[in-house]
Formats: sequence, structure tokens, C-alpha cells
Amino acid sequence: MHSRRRSHRVRPRHVFAALVAVGLLLRVLTFNSWGIVYDGAVMSVMGESFALHGEFLVPYAPGVVYYHHYPPLYPVFLSLFYRALGFGVFATKLAELVLSALLVVVTWLTTADLFGRRKAWYAAAFAALEPMFLITSLIGYSEDLVGILFVLTAWAAVKGLRKLPYLFWAGVFAGLGFLAKADIGWVFVVTIVMGALWLRRVRGWWILRDKWFLAGVAAFALLAGGWTLRNLSVYGWPNYQTSTYLTYVYAYGFAHPALLAEALVVKVPLFLIFFLLYAGFFLPEVRLSRGKVRGEETGLLWTIVGSTFLMGWIVSAFFWTVEQTPLWWWDNLRYVVITSPLILWLVLRETEPRWSFTRAPSTDLRDFSRRFAALMAVFLAIALAIVAFPAPYPQQAIVQNLDAYLHPGAVVGVDGIPPEAILPYISVPDVAVVPYRGGVPAAYILSSTSATYAGFVRVSSLHSGDMLGESFRCTLWARDGTALADSVSAAS
Repeated sequence: MHSRRRSHRVRPRHVFAALVAVGLLLRVLTFNSWGIVYDGAVMSVMGESFALHGEFLVPYAPGVVYYHHYPPLYPVFLSLFYRALGFGVFATKLAELVLSALLVVVTWLTTADLFGRRKAWYAAAFAALEPMFLITSLIGYSEDLVGILFVLTAWAAVKGLRKLPYLFWAGVFAGLGFLAKADIGWVFVVTIVMGALWLRRVRGWWILRDKWFLAGVAAFALLAGGWTLRNLSVYGWPNYQTSTYLTYVYAYGFAHPALLAEALVVKVPLFLIFFLLYAGFFLPEVRLSRGKVRGEETGLLWTIVGSTFLMGWIVSAFFWTVEQTPLWWWDNLRYVVITSPLILWLVLRETEPRWSFTRAPSTDLRDFSRRFAALMAVFLAIALAIVAFPAPYPQQAIVQNLDAYLHPGAVVGVDGIPPEAILPYISVPDVAVVPYRGGVPAAYILSSTSATYAGFVRVSSLHSGDMLGESFRCTLWARDGTALADSVSAAS
């Protein structure tokens, strides 16, 4: 009887599994509320293009024009779902849900391999509820995929300190990471270089001549270099970068050093806050970990985390010089969220059960668990707010109402709205969405401007704002003679 009662006791892993389930369920509940927007919308259209043509072609451009800003791996992943389910919001959301689940699984497996299954459950719950991973998965961004590859890169690098063949896999995962975040994929290059320097420091120069280390470097060079050669073949010299916009941003930042210096200075506290978001509850473990920074594994993890924060801080400052977003912009967390599982690894290394036989100084796991529960409460509160208050994008509601009036071959013009923001929401096949200019034979116009259009009837207009203060406007115009325009005229 006693053993039966014990078998029904709620164990910590059951609580952690429930938190993982909640995190994934919240993503499912937002399928119809949060939209595929901004970068996510563009990459989804790139995924459809790859499914149809095997390349990333701009669907509304005259002639053959290639996308020249976004990385290839995430759109290629999306194309697998579009081939099976068709292009649309549902297929994109399902692909994101799969990536979120994979992020949790990969985080659990790598943490279990390095620190044991007990600690792996902490990492799994963390990955499922981390707010930036959550919100980016809701709007179609690639952070889950980048996070998966970053965690695998760090895991293989740490394993490589014990078994050198894992250094090859570190190079493979870093190369795939470059392809998943190629517009700022140099984070992975810096990680490789800094990791190599750390290996040289702790193992000596011979490590840089080891066959497995060289195989990892070759794997990275093959993946990243292959994509770079593709860019050169498509765009010509000197356009080796995935993003022409990023090249412009760097040039603008260097040409305006005062602006760049202002951003660099002001963003230092912001990135400190980002670090404390993940580590602030675990300062006793952070102090212990920093005291062991000369150790091989601890030092390597701190090197990877620090170099990524450094790159994120610098890149965000360059972007600000052009875009003039708020200097303390929460979206900058995207640049460093991929390090968050590694920060958790660093603190998990420094906590053990009170009965543990380890001789190394450590904190009590029970006390750590209470502080971890507080962090999960913060994450859960943020997650519930995200789900309860989705950002309202009026063009989505208008397009979904317009869908019933569309037919194959119809042309929809957009003014002030990128076509990619509309395309995922159109379910009728062979509908063209193009930037509107005079002479375009559009039956309908979606506009975020205050312009009027001769020969068109204003059908509806939506204006809304989100909880962060951003406002959105979309007006639908229908050409005289269309069924929608006639219904509006009749109603008037």
C-alpha cells in the first residue's frame, strides 16, 4: 500500500512536464489570434517560392528577382509543410509548433547528456515558456530554429572537450546556424572563432591542428561558404552577404560615428537587463560560475554567451542608426535569446541536492528550485499576457473578409503595405498581390495611407493599436463595378 501511494505522488518532473505542455498549448491557442507578420510573412512567402521553384523569387516582381535579405534554412523548412498542406497561415503555424516542440526536446536531450535528467526538466520548462521564443513562434519568425542549432553547437563544443570527434558536429551545427540566421549569422562565426581561441588557450596549439577540429572548420566553411558562393553567383561581386540591407546598415553606422556611439552607450544597460532576465534569480550560482571561468567547460560556455551578447549589442546599435526605433527596444532581445538555455546551463552546473556527494562548492537544489519557480511564474505571466492581448493587424481581418470575393486571376493592389503581409492570408489560388500604381488592373486595393483612388469605392477601414503603443491602419477599396463595390453602393 505504501509503494502504491508513492507511485501516485506528484514529482518535480511532472510539474515540469505540465509547464512544457502549457507552453506548447499556448502556441496552439494563438493559431487564429496572432498573425504571420513582418519578417515571418516574408520568410513564409520565400518558403512558398522555394516549394514551387526551388529558389527564393519575389512573386510580384517583373522578371526574375531574388530575395536578398533573409536566410535560406527556415524558408526551406517551411517549404516542406507547404508541399504537404499548401501555402497558408495554418501550415506556417504548424511548422512553428513543430519547431517549438523540437526546441524543447533538443534542450532536454542536450541538458540531460551534460548534467543529468533531473536538471534537464528545468531546461525543458524554461525553453517552453521563455517569452521571446514564445512570441517569435507566434508571428512566424525563425528564432526557434536558430535556438535549436545554437544549443546543439554549444553542446557539441562542450562534448568536444571530452571527445574530440564532437568538434566536427559543432562545425556542422554552426554552419546550419549560419544558414538559419545568415543576415546576422556572423554570430556563429564569432562563436566558432572565440571557441577556437578558448580551446587553444586550455589545450594548446595542437588542438587547432587536430583532424576533428579541422573537419568541423571544413564543415562550417562548406555550408557557409556554399551559401556565400550562391549569393555571388546570383547577385555578383561584391554581394556575398545574404542581406544587402545589413551591408547598408553597417556602412551607414560607420559613416555616422556619433549616432553609433550613442546607441552603443545607451544599449549597454538594456543588454544587462536582458542578461538579468535570465540570470537575475540565480546570482549565487552566477558568482560560483564566474569563479570557475578558467575551467574548460565553464569558460567555453561563458565565452559563447559573452561573444553572442557582444555581437547582439553591436548589431542592434548599427540597426538603430538607420531605423531609429526606441533605444531600449524589447525586440533586441531576439539577438541574444538563443543564449538563454546556455545561461541556464551555467547556473545548473552550480547547484546540487543537499545530499549530493560532490565536493565542489554549490548551492542547494531545493533553494534553486524555489527561485526557478519564481522565474517560471514571471514567464507564465508574460506568456498569458501575450496570448490574451494579441497585436491587432487590421489587414488580416480585412483580407479574410475579402477572400470570399476573390477568384483565380484577380489582382489585389497594396499601398503602404508589403505584399508579403497579405499573401499568407489569401486562400484563393492564382491571386496576384502587387504594389499599386496607376494603371495596375487591380480589382481591390489595401492601403495603410490616407490616399484616395479614382474609380474605387471605399469599402471598410480598420485602425487599431497594440499594448506597446504601435498603431495599425488598413483601408479596403473596391473598383467600381465589382460585386463588393456594388454591395457597398447599394447599402449606401
